[in-house]
Amino acid sequence: MQQQPQGNIQVRNALLVFCKDMANPLVLYFDNTQKIYEDLKALMNSTDIKMVEFEPIGPIKKAAILSNRIVSVAIQEERYLTQEQ
Repeated sequence: MQQQPQGNIQVRNALLVFCKDMANPLVLYFDNTQKIYEDLKALMNSTDIKMVEFEPIGPIKKAAILSNRIVSVAIQEERYLTQEQ
């Protein structure tokens, strides 16, 4: 018999940033993922080239990329288990 893990299932959103010359996307976590997603979508449609700096929460603490290197962005919903106390 398989034992079910004890805890609460939480949901968080990750921002996936797909870039030229990178096999895997950057996976970034923010408190305001939707706003940053919208900002990057607008920047992708712009002809101006800008340096974009991120200060996400999570394992990556700081990232920077040129806006013309961004191919696509997406939001991914992730479920994770928190321990009951």
